[in-house]
Amino acid sequence: MDAVVSGGVDPAQVIVDPGLGFAKGRADDWALLARLDAWARLGRPVLVAASRKRFLGTLLADRQTGELRPARARDAATAAVSALAAAQGAWAVRVHEVPASADAVRVESALREARG
Repeated sequence: MDAVVSGGVDPAQVIVDPGLGFAKGRADDWALLARLDAWARLGRPVLVAASRKRFLGTLLADRQTGELRPARARDAATAAVSALAAAQGAWAVRVHEVPASADAVRVESALREARG
């Protein structure tokens, strides 16, 4: 954030994306997701783009063969990540299949509202 602002970008124009899946290992992606609230403390909207990413394919890999879950079969996991990201204050999620993630975020929102 400091580098972007010192480079002349108006802070009000910045959206923070932790960069899931880019030059990191699977554990790094989970660590970033577990700490989304830290990104939100930068005071800028946080965008989470976990849709169909490899770390989900690895998590869902066939237990016997180790074969990764195909990308198009990761949408349920993407919806789960979307709801978890919303719970941590994410501003937006980037997904391939909108309806399931939108529903998951609505469920998270209803639960948050019920908690007060």
